[in-house]
Amino acid sequence: MGEVYLFAPGNSEKKIHKALNLHTDAVIIDLEDSVTSNEKEMARNLVYSLLKTDVTFRSKIYVRINSIKTQWFFEDLNMVNELKRVDGIMIPKSEDKTSISLAAELLNKNVEIIPLIESAAGVMNIRTILSSDQAVDRVAFGSVDFALDIGVDWSVEGTERAYAMSKLVLASRAAGVNPPIDAVFPIIDDRESFIKDTQKGKQTGFNGKMVIHPKQIDWVKEVYTPSKKQLEWSRKVIDVFESSAHSGAIDLEGKLIDRPVYLLAKRLIKSS
Repeated sequence: MGEVYLFAPGNSEKKIHKALNLHTDAVIIDLEDSVTSNEKEMARNLVYSLLKTDVTFRSKIYVRINSIKTQWFFEDLNMVNELKRVDGIMIPKSEDKTSISLAAELLNKNVEIIPLIESAAGVMNIRTILSSDQAVDRVAFGSVDFALDIGVDWSVEGTERAYAMSKLVLASRAAGVNPPIDAVFPIIDDRESFIKDTQKGKQTGFNGKMVIHPKQIDWVKEVYTPSKKQLEWSRKVIDVFESSAHSGAIDLEGKLIDRPVYLLAKRLIKSS
């Protein structure tokens, strides 16, 4: 089942606490876009005060630090080094291996590094990014900044990001890492369009999605959770394929079942 990554602004103790107590897979505490320049230090101190002890939360916790092109990159990493409870960091504006390799070198703990791909350079250099350090096991996609970078408007339909999304999926698969995390959908109240966008990401090969509002958590789970009908069909496929003596495809209720279909069925059952 696809994982849900909920953003929480690093300058709001109330919103961070709320996010950490929701039924989501991961919380990304944001020190970048949601925090203005004059609040960076305050937000950093707030995150430190909340996570300096080895507290237990149901969700994984990531910190999105500021870009290496800013003055706050090293300060954010120093703060992360002082945290007792953190599962990883997200590095925005990842365009090559530079910021990833440097972060991995400076971090004194074994945490995951998730590069956020938000530009044409990041997409075209994805193979280098994925192989930059062993702490990288997946990337995330930033569709709004990507559209800005290539000089077009972000659209609900997503035509402008289709190629980039496919390239991230294929490169991740070829590198043997986890599938990428889909971008946030910036329109909060449009459930129908959100569902369509999430389905498109899932069908492209993404596994999970970043969200910016708690109501979107269940919408992601709705798309990625197999239906009862899908599970029943998958169990039939597995039973028939494993109990039959065959050398190729099998006819099951008018549909041809071969090994790839069987393997997909097993994957679906395993993820449920």
